[in-house]
Amino acid sequence: MFRKAIAIILVNIFILNYGFSFSQDILSLEPLVKEAREKNPDILAAKQRWEASLARVPQAKSPEDPVLGVEFEKIPRGTLKLNKVMPDDRKFSISQMIPFLGRLPLKGKIALVESQMAASEYKNKELEIVNELKNAYYDLFMDYKDIELNQESLAFLENIANIAESKYIVGEVTQEELFKINLEIAKLSNDIVNLKQARSSKQVGINLLLNRDSQSLLGWPQVDEKIAFQNSLDSLYRLTLENQPELLMFAYAIERNKHAKDLAKKSFFPDVMAGIVQRGITSGTIGPWDLMLAFSVPLWFWTKQRYEIKEAVANLEVAKAAYEAMKNRALAEIKNLFTKIEIEKTKINLYKASQIPMLESSIQSSLTAYASGGGDIMMLLDSQRMLVETKMSYYKAIVEYNMNLADLEKAVGFELNEVRK
Repeated sequence: MFRKAIAIILVNIFILNYGFSFSQDILSLEPLVKEAREKNPDILAAKQRWEASLARVPQAKSPEDPVLGVEFEKIPRGTLKLNKVMPDDRKFSISQMIPFLGRLPLKGKIALVESQMAASEYKNKELEIVNELKNAYYDLFMDYKDIELNQESLAFLENIANIAESKYIVGEVTQEELFKINLEIAKLSNDIVNLKQARSSKQVGINLLLNRDSQSLLGWPQVDEKIAFQNSLDSLYRLTLENQPELLMFAYAIERNKHAKDLAKKSFFPDVMAGIVQRGITSGTIGPWDLMLAFSVPLWFWTKQRYEIKEAVANLEVAKAAYEAMKNRALAEIKNLFTKIEIEKTKINLYKASQIPMLESSIQSSLTAYASGGGDIMMLLDSQRMLVETKMSYYKAIVEYNMNLADLEKAVGFELNEVRK
């Protein structure tokens, strides 16, 4: 009867312990991502750089400022008597440098492409910070799960220890077995303390990404255990080529260097300086006026303009090669992350559908065997330890799956819940 009563108590302990949970508020990921996009200093700085680059576009396609001048000729020697200057020697002038046709529009196109590069840099910085935040969030979730599972195991062991002490009195448990149980309790207690300290440092990292006070309290992260990733590798390749900000920056670099090459070709053609001079500006009547046209002459084209074109051509080839290298790296990263996600999906399904149910059944069998006089308490503890370790491996696989998914989102260029196959 005593053995059966003990077995019933153990079954109840097993059932009750695996309902353990934290009483803290839930910490959702979506509001954190929104807050990071709005408040993270690195993201805000990248946004300001983009806005500054937009302001350079109208500047680049505007001509130089006109030059206004006043001139007094033939001032009497040794004096500053401007009133002694003859009316026709008193002049007012205005001049304007006019670039060769098409040069200013090309400068505007270059500035526009550079602003698109800055926009891609801004988007890339946003993806980078969100990726860092998601990984920190999933890491924090794993810490909570480690603590939760260890606390479940600790509660289970403490109850087992109480029962073992009762059985030790009647001689059904040896002193060595009782010592092993208490040693396991001490180890778990120490592990829980260490995990809580590590959790605190990770919370600081999340707060810094959100531009919050480092000691701001965070709730308990929640991660969906559903495996929803179904995208094909080909669709991910296509989406990466269309959306990946770093890759787009290299594509824009090609476009910028094409415009720079066209601009260099126009350096062979002269710019025009046009000016008008009005004489007799203080005589009360309008005097004669002069018209001036001057042209820049690319006299040193053999050592200057010719090499400008060579430089532009070389820069264009560099940009094309850099794009191809970046594209190859990006697609290789997509393939690598896709493979990792598929591996973690297999692990999760294996743990959930096979290993965890088998271990739970094993514990039930150990309890039944113990109630009928077979087995021993150490076998029960081993089964329980294996169950906790397997559950930890299960949650680690979920965390790795989500971290790889977050890395894949960064590599593709946007969140995959926006993706359509």
